[in-house]
This record gives sequence, C-alpha cells and structure tokens, in this order.
Amino acid sequence: MFTIEKRIMLTLFLGIIFCVYGCGKSFDDSAAELGLVFDSPAASDRPMSSFKMDVLPILTQRCAFAGCHVADGPEDVDLRTYATLQKGSEHGPIVIVGDARESELVEEIVKGKMPPEGPPLEAAEIQYIIDWINEGAKDN
Repeated sequence: MFTIEKRIMLTLFLGIIFCVYGCGKSFDDSAAELGLVFDSPAASDRPMSSFKMDVLPILTQRCAFAGCHVADGPEDVDLRTYATLQKGSEHGPIVIVGDARESELVEEIVKGKMPPEGPPLEAAEIQYIIDWINEGAKDN
C-alpha cells in the first residue's frame, strides 16, 4: 500500500513526465529548427513560388493520396487541387492568404509533423508553401 509520501512523489513524477513529453515544441521553435523564413519573399532574393510548379507537386506526392488528404479524407481536407485547397476544412480556411505563419496548413506541416506516416516534408518543400502563401496564394 502506498503511503501519502509515495503518492505525492508518484504524482509529481507523473506530472513531470507529462510536462516533458506532453508539451511539444512551439510552432516558432519547430520552424526555427527547420530554418524556415516567414518574411516577405518579394523583399528577398528568393524567386516567386508557383502553385502548379512548386506547391501542387509537393501536396499531391506527399499529402494527397489514398487515405489522406483527398475527398472524404481526414478533417475533410482535400489537397489535390487549388479549388479544394481553398475550400479549407470543416473548421474553416487552412490557408490565410498573405500570412503563412497563421495558416493552418503550415502549422500542421511544421508542428504536426506531416505526413504522420513516412518522412516529414523537407524544409525546402515547406519553404515553397510558405512563400506561395505569403505571395498571395495564387493559382499560378
């Protein structure tokens, strides 16, 4: 039988474990580790991102396949086309035009470690998505 001291110690130990493992990294910490840049790409030396050439291939190859982000997929998020991406999820928009930092799509990729099965997106792939959103998320 546990004494009161043992119960207190066990509770403290479990609380510490929860804090260490339950409190994941912040979005900013995860983004910094990946070296992601959220400034305006137009003000930098990076070329403009293209949805069709840069973003769509990443989404279709890494996110929009059977069982994932296609019609009737998780959270009702379909990433196969520009139109379905702009539709967002059952909770609302996932792309905030001009503000990648506030876009759920970027947050889920960076902090949620998407895709959950397989290797996460490379930093360069995420940066293309960030730049495209910050540049106005155009269907180009």
